[in-house]
Amino acid sequence: MCSAGLLLLQDALEIIFLTLLTERDVDEQKRLESKSFDELIGELRKSGVKVPKSGTLKALNKQRVITKHYAQLAEPVTVRNYADAAEMVIESVVPQVLGKTLHEIFLSDFLEDGESKDFLNNATMLIQGEKYLEALIEIRKAIFVEIENEYAIHRWEDMEQGKTGFGLLAFGKGGLKAPYWTRNKEWIEKHVKEPIDYVQVDHERLRLDAMEWGLNTAELENLRRLTPDVFRSEKDAEWHIKYNIEFPPNEATNENAKYCLDRAISILLRKQEHARAKRWPQREVPFNPPPVYIGAAVYSKASRENEGYEYLVYRKVSGFDSSEQYYYISGSRPNPEKVLGRDRVSGYLLVLE
Repeated sequence: MCSAGLLLLQDALEIIFLTLLTERDVDEQKRLESKSFDELIGELRKSGVKVPKSGTLKALNKQRVITKHYAQLAEPVTVRNYADAAEMVIESVVPQVLGKTLHEIFLSDFLEDGESKDFLNNATMLIQGEKYLEALIEIRKAIFVEIENEYAIHRWEDMEQGKTGFGLLAFGKGGLKAPYWTRNKEWIEKHVKEPIDYVQVDHERLRLDAMEWGLNTAELENLRRLTPDVFRSEKDAEWHIKYNIEFPPNEATNENAKYCLDRAISILLRKQEHARAKRWPQREVPFNPPPVYIGAAVYSKASRENEGYEYLVYRKVSGFDSSEQYYYISGSRPNPEKVLGRDRVSGYLLVLE
């Protein structure tokens, strides 16, 4: 696995070097595709980019040749040293050419604008300022906004047990991904001892969501374990934070903060890409029923055996009698006895051929 990782690491570095040289328009004067890895490092230097650890990078390339072409496995410790050196090189050369770090490129160019992106931007600046605990909190806020908020049950405090809520009422309360037995007043009074307890994650549901988004479920759980727990009741409300006493000295480190930031960006990017891939039927062009339907009867279901106004046509369906077609409609009719003066109606309108 380490040997395979070494090959991927060298490929990644080569792609980054080619990209930076292309950004500097070096590809306009020279054929970069024919350049070796060591020659690409030389071209970067000629273009004014300072490349640290160049000796280590050349050794990495030699090890890559030995591993790939002569089947000599690389030692894990050696590969780890190369990975650390590669990270240092990327952090140095990318800002010299593009004016921003690799994390900032993903944040600014790939993630959608919104709260989660703002939190991750804050985390980036906090890491640069060596405020690692604060950075980890900002990272977890992004995860809460994007994922954990759907498991928050605080709006169900007034719901009596057995009255699970439905329709717009349930959607308005949110927290619908939390286990159903947690969404009631009695359970909340008994089990919620601190604000963080309002977040009741259904781990099986989270695992299925992660698989659908194309995420490594272990990495998502790592991210939740390696950052403090957070919760807020509303968008403008105060944040509640929770972490164990031993968390800051053990996990509030540069290495852990960078790992969590990298994983958070990857997870949110996958989730947002999944959402962007969805397509919905267009509704810009309305359907105008022919005048022949004005004043026609509206049926409570797709059959003329039952009968019943302004209405809108939403869809066309087959009747229980397969020779008949119906429009499903929704509208209203005058009723002086009602507060608003109208009755809401819906039903099925027989299509006249």
